[in-house]
Amino acid sequence: MPMFSPLPKLAFCALLVCLCCLSWYSTGSGSDLVLLEQRPHEAPGRYRSLYRTGAYSRAQSKTSKLLSEYNTIVVEAVTLDKNPALNKFPAGHDTDFQKKIVADLQKKNVFPEVIDGTKQAGGQEAPADGSTGGKRLILSTTIIDFNPGNKALRHTIGWGLGATKVKARFTFRDAATGHELWIHTQQGKFAGFLTVYGSGKNYPVTEASGDIVDALIKQINKHR
Repeated sequence: MPMFSPLPKLAFCALLVCLCCLSWYSTGSGSDLVLLEQRPHEAPGRYRSLYRTGAYSRAQSKTSKLLSEYNTIVVEAVTLDKNPALNKFPAGHDTDFQKKIVADLQKKNVFPEVIDGTKQAGGQEAPADGSTGGKRLILSTTIIDFNPGNKALRHTIGWGLGATKVKARFTFRDAATGHELWIHTQQGKFAGFLTVYGSGKNYPVTEASGDIVDALIKQINKHR
C-alpha cells in the first residue's frame, strides 16, 4: 500500500497556529498622551537617581490621571476616516456606535454628566462650565479602519480566523481651550459565528463596536 507522509498535515496545522497567534496579538490599539511636557525629559544626574527621588513616579501619576478634573463629557457624532476600507462599513452603524458610547458611559457612571453632542440645539458645543461643576471634556470619535472578515472561516475553523474588526480613534480635548489631552486608538472584533437575523443591523459589526466601547471605558477609568 502507498505510504502517505504526515508532513503536509503538520505544515497545515503549523500554519493555522501561526495565523491564530497573529490574529490574537495584533489588537491595533494604543494611546498617546498629548501632555508630553508633564513627563521628565532627562534624569537629574545618573538615571537611577530619577527613580530614587520619585520624580518619575510623580510625573507618571500626573499624566495618568489627566481626566480626573473633568466631571462632564460631551460625546460628538462619530465620523468616518477617508479610508477605502470603510466603503464597506454598514450605513447607520456610525450613529449606533455613538449612541453606544453615550449609553455605556452613563450606565457605568464614568462621568457625573454625559451629554449626547448630537442632540444639542444648532449643533453647537455646550458651555465649557458643566452644571455638575468641574471641567468639561469633548470626545471626538473617528472610525479609521474596517475589516468585514469571513463568515465561512468563523463557522468552519474559528480560533479568531475570519473575525470582523473595527478600529476607531478617540480624541479627548478640553471644552474651554480646545487643547487635545489624550488620543487613544482601539480595535474591537467579533470572532463568533452566531448571527441575529431580523434586527436590520449587522450583528458582527455591532458586537465589534461594543468590544471597542468596553475597552475604551477601561482605559478612561485608568485616567480618572
